[in-house]
Amino acid sequence: MNAYVRPVITALVRFALLSAVLFFSACSPYIGYGVVTWSIQDHNLHAGDVVPVYIQSNIGGVYVIGTGPERENRIEVPLWQIDLHKSRSRARKAAAKLEEYRYTYASVKIDGLPVRARPENTARQVYRLRQGEIIRILDKGEGAPVIAGNAPLEGDWFEVLTNDGTTGWCFSYNLTLYDERDEAPVEELVEDDGADPYRGYLVNQIWYPDHYRVMLAENRVDIDRVHPLWGFFPGEESLVARIATAGGVVTFEHTGIMKTGDRMYRFEGTSLTAEVRRRDALVVQYTDDRGMPQVFYFATLNKTPEDIIKDEQDRRQEIFDSIRETGPVFSSGSYGVLQFLEGNRFLWSGYQLLTPSVIPAGAGGGGVAELRCFLSESLASRYTGVLTFRFEATGTRVNFLYELTSDGLKLEQVDNGNIKDAVVVSRDLNPTVLFFTPEEPEADGGQ
Repeated sequence: MNAYVRPVITALVRFALLSAVLFFSACSPYIGYGVVTWSIQDHNLHAGDVVPVYIQSNIGGVYVIGTGPERENRIEVPLWQIDLHKSRSRARKAAAKLEEYRYTYASVKIDGLPVRARPENTARQVYRLRQGEIIRILDKGEGAPVIAGNAPLEGDWFEVLTNDGTTGWCFSYNLTLYDERDEAPVEELVEDDGADPYRGYLVNQIWYPDHYRVMLAENRVDIDRVHPLWGFFPGEESLVARIATAGGVVTFEHTGIMKTGDRMYRFEGTSLTAEVRRRDALVVQYTDDRGMPQVFYFATLNKTPEDIIKDEQDRRQEIFDSIRETGPVFSSGSYGVLQFLEGNRFLWSGYQLLTPSVIPAGAGGGGVAELRCFLSESLASRYTGVLTFRFEATGTRVNFLYELTSDGLKLEQVDNGNIKDAVVVSRDLNPTVLFFTPEEPEADGGQ
């Protein structure tokens, strides 16, 4: 072979091998590595274990993870049960933080025990526990003493995780802590009378769309996606099952509910089936008129939809009140005067420099200010929230990231393309940024 040709061929072979390695590395089947946050007993996984994650389904509210000795088996688990990381090393670092309490759970002694946003008894309640409910202990923290009568109660504040993914703080006086390796957790107390408890859960509990639970766990409640009449209704007595969602209502006339397997049930005379995954998690499936399978996820909640909506409305009102207290009139030398009124209304004059690139022509000078979108985790540390101005003249909505300080209000335009499922996932590449300062109230000239 020619002495000049051999090195060229060798280089080409090396290049091909390197390209192949890079290709197969880029085609990894994993989307990341997850830290188990709540033990999965059936698959011998404990909190703190690191597993490969293959798929994330926001619609189904699940991750597909690998289990088994070589992580070769694939199973679905709820999103809240996995803390996803981009690399194995990051997942291991996160898992190390769980080590002290990775096997520690607690049983609740009384009904209605609150989980709070901070370790103090006056903090906002984020969850209400049931008697006998099992929670996982995440960490112990310093908090305000809990006083009964004139004396503090014995106990500690623990950061806890509920079995729908809610995190918060709970005082231990009414908790029984245990190590799951010594005592198997009992999620529900059922007398051994030969009855099927899971069938009881299916027909007796109220099943709401699972995205309610997800929104509560993430503290991102989109009111437009909550309705008191949505859910799954098995119709054991009426023999008419219903699935009611934002897409409409589907009904199934059946002759009875038959158990077909472990926690699996079929509605006789229909294609409708239900799987009770836990006492608070349900998967419903059927085949539609086109022969396409349809899958819906439902959950039980400690709040009614009405309470969810009211709590979110109250939260938003507190934010609007804080903006009005800082203003309520803000002015900018370039972008006019912005005034926040009662009833969450606004007036905006002098914004001509923003038309039509940001605010469409003919939008008018006022409308309703809304808090209908949320910040992604990557943006939450940099901004206060997301303000949406709905101009009455055209109905146009214009979205801004905002930062509120005592010095004023900063608005940064965000395009609709950067908003997914009511969450702002990224900033615009070249955003328009507005700065407003609070106007001093006019002095009272009267004597």
